[in-house]
Amino acid sequence: MSNDKEFFDEMNAPSGRPGDSVIPESLLILAIRNSSQDTIYFKDKHSRFIWNSLAHVRQFGFSSPEEMVGKTDGDFFPPEFFKRTLAEEKRIMETGEPLIARIESWTDAKGKTHWFSAFKYPLYDLEGNIIGTWGTSRDITALKEAEAELERKNRMLKRLSRMDELSGLYNRRYFYEILKKQASLFTRCNGNPERTFSLIALDVDNFKTINDTFGHAKGDEVIRHIADVLLSNSRESDFVFRIGGDEYMVLLPDTDRNAALAQAERLRSRFERIPIVLGGNPVILTISLGVSCFSDHGSIEEMIHVADDRLYLSKQMGRNRAT
Repeated sequence: MSNDKEFFDEMNAPSGRPGDSVIPESLLILAIRNSSQDTIYFKDKHSRFIWNSLAHVRQFGFSSPEEMVGKTDGDFFPPEFFKRTLAEEKRIMETGEPLIARIESWTDAKGKTHWFSAFKYPLYDLEGNIIGTWGTSRDITALKEAEAELERKNRMLKRLSRMDELSGLYNRRYFYEILKKQASLFTRCNGNPERTFSLIALDVDNFKTINDTFGHAKGDEVIRHIADVLLSNSRESDFVFRIGGDEYMVLLPDTDRNAALAQAERLRSRFERIPIVLGGNPVILTISLGVSCFSDHGSIEEMIHVADDRLYLSKQMGRNRAT
């Protein structure tokens, strides 16, 4: 089709009734072309553009709709996007079934991703034969960016709700949440001993003396130092929590009591080799630890209680030990 008039003379049936005040279809089409904020286009059976709205052509830097006639999506979009649209339009022409509210995206040369809600339909001639496709799309980039920002903030809030602000470790609330999940997993595995999990309870020896000697600001540094050492010496699968004060818990999935006791001893030994500077001098911190294993006990509460009891036993036995 060489121009708009020939196209719409063939595509559109007469409208109006004798005596009606009828707005010419050409004027209606012109209003749609020039004023619609959504993109509108018509394509022939080879997926070449034969008519475009101003919103559509301006999307690609053109000022006149005629500049896009004869072009395809391949002239504007990445190859994978073009290949997909060809397949979609072929299916629409073969089946007569439209594609409704398809969310599409493409990334421009500057790396910006654009999002659209697209509607595609078969294009019929006056005899009811499918001779191409037509469609509309709405730019929803701002909406998708707002959704992504909201999701980012929600993730941040969720993370903050799980984190201890001072140490950067997981907090007491999340500790109980993860414990329940681990217990549920163990139950679903029918008590498979390989899927048991263990707990290490620990705190800093003589922490009150450190606070009294160096002040609470240095005490906060000790809290963060403990967290750093625990994280850097734990597996990726382990969970490290600050329960409160100088009290910590390390949850070890898929770990029995003996393996947990060995890890507790590694942590204890590690602290002896990593001093912290307090008052201008390096200070060796020691920790006391207690270990328990879920499969040895009847409940989460008992598991925690036993780990705490063994921690206090380590204290009574002279500190700087794992029990």
